[in-house]
Amino acid sequence: MYWSSYNRLGRIIRRGIVAAVLLLCITQLAVAQTPPDDERNAPPMNPQEYQQKMRLAEVYEETRDIQNACRIYEILYHTNPTDEIVFDGLTRTLVQLKRYDEAEKIVNYRLAQDGSLDVLLTYARIEARMNKRTQALDAFHKAQDAVSATDCAQLFPIVYAMMDVSYNQDALEVLDQMRKLAGADADMCSSQMAGLYLRLGNFDRASQEFLNLLKVNEGNLGLVEQQLAQYMTDSLSRTTVLTALEKVILAAGPVRANMRLLSWLYAEKKDYTKSLATMLKLDDQSGQADRTGQGFELLQFADRVRSEGALDVAVEAYRQAIARFKTGNAPQQRFFIGQAELGALKTAESYYLSRTLPKDSLLQIASDFEAYAATQPAGQGMMDLPLEALTHAGNLAFHQLFDLGRATKDYESVLEHSTMGLTEYAKTSAFGLVDIAIAAQNFPLAEQRLQKIEQIMMVRRMPNDGEIRSHILYERALCDYYQMNFDTALVKLQAVASDAGSDFANDAIALSALIQENNTVAGRGSLGIFARSALLEYSRKYAEADSGYAALAQLMAASPLSDDATLRHAEMLVKLSRAIEATQTLAKMQETMLTSPLLDEAAFREAEIVERELHDKAKAQKLYEEFLAHYPNSNFTTDARERARKLRGDAF
Repeated sequence: MYWSSYNRLGRIIRRGIVAAVLLLCITQLAVAQTPPDDERNAPPMNPQEYQQKMRLAEVYEETRDIQNACRIYEILYHTNPTDEIVFDGLTRTLVQLKRYDEAEKIVNYRLAQDGSLDVLLTYARIEARMNKRTQALDAFHKAQDAVSATDCAQLFPIVYAMMDVSYNQDALEVLDQMRKLAGADADMCSSQMAGLYLRLGNFDRASQEFLNLLKVNEGNLGLVEQQLAQYMTDSLSRTTVLTALEKVILAAGPVRANMRLLSWLYAEKKDYTKSLATMLKLDDQSGQADRTGQGFELLQFADRVRSEGALDVAVEAYRQAIARFKTGNAPQQRFFIGQAELGALKTAESYYLSRTLPKDSLLQIASDFEAYAATQPAGQGMMDLPLEALTHAGNLAFHQLFDLGRATKDYESVLEHSTMGLTEYAKTSAFGLVDIAIAAQNFPLAEQRLQKIEQIMMVRRMPNDGEIRSHILYERALCDYYQMNFDTALVKLQAVASDAGSDFANDAIALSALIQENNTVAGRGSLGIFARSALLEYSRKYAEADSGYAALAQLMAASPLSDDATLRHAEMLVKLSRAIEATQTLAKMQETMLTSPLLDEAAFREAEIVERELHDKAKAQKLYEEFLAHYPNSNFTTDARERARKLRGDAF
């Protein structure tokens, strides 16, 4: 009986132990599947309130208020822990706040329900930031197993996650293993490995990987350039990479793809002379079959360096391109030659306009544009080239030489030969003719030419018709203003200003404000003098315009237009080669018109005239620095700071 009682007691104890163990397991399982902080029973939230809080959290995050963003995400998470957007937001903000323990906890909970690649990588990043390298690498390996990659591209999310936590060497090993299996897709692995070597500072290995890519396929040049461009964000990195690549390339010998890469690198470094020399050396080593392609590359290179201001190199590149096109056999050989010849003319134009040269130089380049247009053959896509040349000639004749007859002839020739409606060159020429009529103070002719533009638009519609109509209306308002029909001008200007997307909206707003402020019984006389002086200025009658501006500035000092008139008076003095008087006028304005909203413009313009017209660099630098001290929030501040630094000799 004792033994029987003992057995029963034993069974009871054993059952109790089993039950306790079972209860413990159930409890642990429940904990593993329970959201952290046990706030899953947070009060429910109606959908509208939920979305409002979601947007609030996003706004906080966008404005870099991470603390408040995290607080809102936590509220939303405890309301609905299954919302992936909320989970991502909470995890992201916790990591930014370096609250890694909390982030680890909620990601662990998510892993129990979702073992996807994104969650695994999130967990791996957090473990890496907590210096749990073993756990982080384990998660990265699980991510690789989940992907079951057959090519490098599938591994990129994992590689990028590793790079994000500076596991660059581990990422290299992952890619290297895949490259051995990838076969035809090995190029993608090599490209990423080259980028990783750059991050690790192993520029020689990176260079070798890039050259291996080119050795496999010269078509990878664009991929290599893109990869390098992402890294070379400053002059130091450009110099370092260039030095390493140049050494490896020169050691490998004059391989075509490598030399093309070297030329690109020199251009990125702004060493255009070496870049061109490398291209020419490459071309000299190529056979006759390659000359057409090289000529086209030279043409592209010339266009680029011209736009970046290396005019002397551009001229030589155009000359070399023309020589190669003439010895080639391209189907569009004549077109490419025409492009290069026009590019050379535009380079010469840029050179002349960037320097103070005799008027004869500009006259010669205008004649060269006209001669070029006369010799270009029709057909085969050539038509745009002579039209572009004549437009340049017309612009030089009107804006630089103020030869209204010559400009009219060039612009009318463009319109006569345009068959596609108001293309860019036709539009420039059509409105150029309107401007010529206004400059000649022939307003009936200006209106006739505006009507001609409207007639062309009726025959052939263009995608930018709305913008052209705004331009027409603005020109009509300008004509009314110059003829002192201020009320009529104001109605048209307000119509243009109402189209915020128009290129003429800002000009219309400015002129409209000037008219409204002064179109009163007391101010109309001043407004009339100012408008008349503006028309004389547009007509290049600078002495007469200056008389009007000076009278308005001196005799009507109480007028709201007196400060505007003073600025224009200074500009006329510069046009009349009286730059010293101009700076004195602007300096006096800053001393006497202390309430003017244009004081910053006066100060900046004074410094600019001293620099560009009087060539007194020391004084100009001092004036720019004084400007920066007095007007730190001016619209001219950025330009003033840049010019002060250049005059000081700062290196960039």
